[in-house]
Amino acid sequence: MTPTPTPRTVLGVDYGRRRVGTALGFLDSGLVIPIGFLHHPGTQEELVTQLVELAEAREADVLVLGKPLHADGRESPMSAEVARLRADLQAQLEIPVELVDERHSSQDAEAALQNAGLKWWQVDKGRIDAMAAAAITRGYLHARNPQLALSPEEQPELPLSDPDDRRARRRRLRKKRRR
Repeated sequence: MTPTPTPRTVLGVDYGRRRVGTALGFLDSGLVIPIGFLHHPGTQEELVTQLVELAEAREADVLVLGKPLHADGRESPMSAEVARLRADLQAQLEIPVELVDERHSSQDAEAALQNAGLKWWQVDKGRIDAMAAAAITRGYLHARNPQLALSPEEQPELPLSDPDDRRARRRRLRKKRRR
């Protein structure tokens, strides 16, 4: 039996009854790209068809669905809908379909907007859904490879021959800024 390869490309999905946000993530680099949203076609069968086509077109190794939970961790009524969607997707796809806690994805999307100097009401709702899918994808990537969650300042450094050498430290910091 051959070992299952580690997923490299992740398709993240933020399910909604009107819009379905999507994002693409890469495990090796940690890059996450919101790729847009789909208008919910009205039936789950049509939505599954669209998501299967998207996963195949993007050559995803895993599809990650945000699982809506209450703030205290209890399942919400929407959790059952997402579980059915997951089962239907898993029946159609040859890749794993995983559920990920999405409790903070909307807050992450709003924080990203705020960092860009925008308010949620200034941005198209579909774009916010795509950003929420990106947050779901990023959470999955960070859980699979915690090193990706570290900021550049937190990345482990190679030890210098003389840790007290201030000039070497300044050179290293300048080099890091240039990247």
